[in-house]
Order: sequence, then structure tokens, then C-alpha cells
Amino acid sequence: MGYFSRIIGGMGALALAGMTLGAAAPSAQAMPRLAQAVNVPCDAATLATAIQTANGAGVATLFLAPNCIYNYSTATVPDDALPIITGDIALVGGLNTTIRRDPAAPGFRILEVASGATLRVQRVSIVGGSTTGFGGGISNAGTVVLDHTILSGNQAANGGAFANLAGSNAMISHSVLKENAAGSIGGGAVINFGTLTLSGVILTKNTAPINGGALNTQPGGVSNLIKGAVQNNTAGGLGGGISNLGTVSLDGTVVGQNRGSGGGGIATGNADVTLRKSIVNDNFPDNCSPLNTIPGCVN
Repeated sequence: MGYFSRIIGGMGALALAGMTLGAAAPSAQAMPRLAQAVNVPCDAATLATAIQTANGAGVATLFLAPNCIYNYSTATVPDDALPIITGDIALVGGLNTTIRRDPAAPGFRILEVASGATLRVQRVSIVGGSTTGFGGGISNAGTVVLDHTILSGNQAANGGAFANLAGSNAMISHSVLKENAAGSIGGGAVINFGTLTLSGVILTKNTAPINGGALNTQPGGVSNLIKGAVQNNTAGGLGGGISNLGTVSLDGTVVGQNRGSGGGGIATGNADVTLRKSIVNDNFPDNCSPLNTIPGCVN
């Protein structure tokens, strides 16, 4: 546990207790210099309109209100709380900025990114999305950059919080994906068919009925985990933490206290899992499956 604390740094305790998103320094990736800047007051309908307008403009940064819940009781477009992202849009929040589906509302996801579009999100919590499709929080067919973001309490058939579809790219940094659920096959937090990098990310208390309690990487998908943690996730099948049919690389990452029917930490259908300065330990019923297929992983 001591190594877990060291490898995550100061972020771990905050994240696992419920991280608060304060006024972090802007990230060049998450908050670029964009053509149009708009302050969006704390009103759900106004945010939806601002995104629609930004799509038309092509490029925009929307500054969301701090201490605000943008609460959606109905979908703005079919199956989505907000208009589908078709431009290059940044959503920049502040202290306690949240976008959520109302708990009493029918199911719909929060955000969807079209092919060729880009979404950047910084200091925003994305909460309570629900869909029978992919990605209850965000479904990405384009490019997504998340920084200091929380995705929690989302659910989907696959990829409870986030679905990275074929041909898409995603970078998630200094963020927490917790208490999300898949309802069909897997990826309680994330299902990945594209290219995905998680840097300084904690995946915790996510669940899936079959494979990949936290992360499910599909054929053709490439998942890179850097200086993060996959902890306390559960799968009904293989890969309580991570299930892999593509390519997975872990660098300075801890995978611990996850549960599945096999490969409690990591289960792989091929040999394309690489561990560098990483620990896979204290998973149930074993750390990695099949036995001896992941160099550096000991059961």
C-alpha cells in the first residue's frame, strides 16, 4: 500500500475519498488558445445552446460556472444530454463544476464526440450518464482530452464511463473514474477500440458483468497506463481490473485489490501486455491470467 501512495503522489488520497476539482493550472492540452471564448452561466439549457453555437463556429472554449450542477432531466438530442460535439470545443470548469443526468430522468449519456471532432474537458465532473449503447459518460469517435476530470456513477452496456471507439484517440490525465458500471460485457469504466492514454489516472470501484471491471481493451485497441492505479474493481468474468484483447502497456502503475473469476488483476487473450516499473499484486483469485503470459506478473 505504501508503494501505491508513492506512485500516485498526492492525488491518491483525495481521489479515493472523493476528489474536489479546484483551480488547477491550465493544461496546454486540455485548454488550448481557441478562437471563441464564452462564459456559460449555471443553467443547463444555456450550456446546451452554447455547445450548439460552438459547433457552428467550429472552434470555441466554454468556461463553465464554479459551484454549479448543470442538471439534465431530458436529453437535448436522442440519447445525449448535450448536443453531439462536431467542432473543436473545450469545456473548462472550476471548483465543483458538474454536468449530470438527473437521477430521476430516463437514461441518456452525457456527451458524444463525432468522428473528426475534438472535445477537451478540464476541471469538470461528469456524473450519472446512462445508456444502452457505449459510454454512459462520454462516447468518443473523434479526439478527447480530459484533464483533472471526474467520471462517476455512469453506466452503459459497455464502457460505463467512457467508450473510445475504433479510430478514435483519447488522453485522460490527472483524473478519477470511479463507481461506473457496464451492463453487458465489460469495461466498467472504459472500453477501448482506439488509442487511449491514461496518465495519473485512478480507476476504482468500477464493475462489469463479464470482462474488464475497470478497463476492457478490444482487438485493435491500444491502451497505455502511466503512473496510475487500477484498484478495487470487479468483473463477473475475467480481468477484475483489466481485460485485454488488444495491446496494453503499464508504466509506473499499480493494479491491486481487484476481483474476477480469473485474472483478478489482468486477463489477456494474447501476449500483448507490457509491464514497466509496475506492480500487479493482491488481486483475487490471482493477479494475471493465463498463467505466465504477462512477463513480470507473478501469481
